[in-house]
Amino acid sequence: MEMDVQNPQIDVQDLHVLEEKIEKLLQALGRLKAEREELLLKLQEKEAEVSRLKEELNRREEERRAIKERIGSLIERLSQFSEGGA
Repeated sequence: MEMDVQNPQIDVQDLHVLEEKIEKLLQALGRLKAEREELLLKLQEKEAEVSRLKEELNRREEERRAIKERIGSLIERLSQFSEGGA
């Protein structure tokens, strides 16, 4: 798309080409915006999943500590029983 320096007018064909390029850019921009929105939604879903998994992990760790304490208490009671009964 060359313009004559002395005649700065753009011919109709050049305008048509420019119009097509702008339209393609706008379409690409629209696709990128849609893709960005989709990726943001997926990110939010993954963040929610991570949060849920962290809560589950914390719950499991609490359960593990409680079980460990109960086992320790049972071992202590058995130890006292065997010492007293021996």
